[in-house]
Amino acid sequence: MSSSLRRSSSLRHSSVRAGGRGLLVVAALLAAACTAPRGGSQTGHDGAGIDGACEETSIVVGSLEEATALGFTAGEVLAQAEGTFESPIVWAPPDDMVNAGPEQGEGEITIDVAHGGGAIRFVESRFVESRPRESNDEMEGGPAIAGDLCKSRIEIDVELTIATSGGALAETVPAILSSSDPRHVALEAALDLDALSGSLVITPQREGWALADLTIRGGMAAGASWGSIDARLEYSDGEVTGAGFRSFASWPTAETCARGGLPLPLDTALLAFSAADVLAENAEVAATFTWDDGTTTGIAMSLGAADDVACVSLGGAFDEAGVRIPARLHLVTEDGRVDLETDVDVYALADAEGRLVEASFQSVRMRGVAPDDFEATYGITGFDVSGYDEASPIVRGAFTGGSSAGALKVLGLTVPECVRDPASNPGGGCEGIDTTELGGGTWAP
Repeated sequence: MSSSLRRSSSLRHSSVRAGGRGLLVVAALLAAACTAPRGGSQTGHDGAGIDGACEETSIVVGSLEEATALGFTAGEVLAQAEGTFESPIVWAPPDDMVNAGPEQGEGEITIDVAHGGGAIRFVESRFVESRPRESNDEMEGGPAIAGDLCKSRIEIDVELTIATSGGALAETVPAILSSSDPRHVALEAALDLDALSGSLVITPQREGWALADLTIRGGMAAGASWGSIDARLEYSDGEVTGAGFRSFASWPTAETCARGGLPLPLDTALLAFSAADVLAENAEVAATFTWDDGTTTGIAMSLGAADDVACVSLGGAFDEAGVRIPARLHLVTEDGRVDLETDVDVYALADAEGRLVEASFQSVRMRGVAPDDFEATYGITGFDVSGYDEASPIVRGAFTGGSSAGALKVLGLTVPECVRDPASNPGGGCEGIDTTELGGGTWAP
């Protein structure tokens, strides 16, 4: 899984030219699956000033205790994953592209990993450029990005038993554990579509689509497990072919870490701190609020978790080490003008040793409500939001040792028809939402 704190996951898609017709980008209709880190060839991208692929060499490791070039053993990897894990699982709702059943909504999943003497390998992976770089191709971080794409790792062949509470899966299959970092391990297993013991049925809903393969991808760390059930679908009409990817279920939650990160319980600390530590330190904060006109009042803030998990990133060329915490922020001013409860993302960033160096937060949503509903929905008074299609507050700020500084702004939104109803302008351009800042204020310790 790409462990990005701030970057959104991109949609995976592929298509090929056939029969003289143009490219058919078919996967844009399918949701991208969030996958755990795993081996295999990967291609560098020109945006990083690199272009090439991973060259890999596999070396047999004689025992779980044998030292490897990574500085940890296969036994340490296996200790993270061997045993039984139980977790909630969320099944994706059916759509007009493809359905999976019979399980829907929330359920339970049980995973058991056993070694049983399977092969152990050290896979050395290094990036090989396919073309020489010109001087203007050099970009800061290029070698680090290449190293992040091509990770040497320990792999262990294991047996995976996976069962879901509604009977969709009841499988025992070969699987591969892999790890480039002793703090967590990735898991991957292919499911034989023609030999499933459970009752899972996946049915494409559009002509020309067929299920190509089904894969379990996930990982373990500190006693917790996460993962997804992913499918690759293929399309062909005899002239144009393509492929798309869809995640049918994920655990422990569906969307919390879709933008990246390892979904771990709030009190799990892969870094020197946990999400629970950050929330506890900043659960109740008081500050002085200054409105735009210069008047001041007191403001009280309370912060609590909005989910059972947080998204942990261990850092790399593509991201920063830290934790993204879905949270609920409550702001109340003493003058009675603000009594706002809103969803925020808390970003707790770590230094090279994993220590907390900064905790900030920002609003999750930019869209608002109709002007007539603004005060009742958000608990904010004193703003003229009439004349706009929607109005919304946004908040942003930072915490340091139980004190906080930040800002609250009210926005008027002009929302064009093509955004409100995309079907009204199929295939056409759309100018997007226009925002007007109507005022607000800032707070400081």
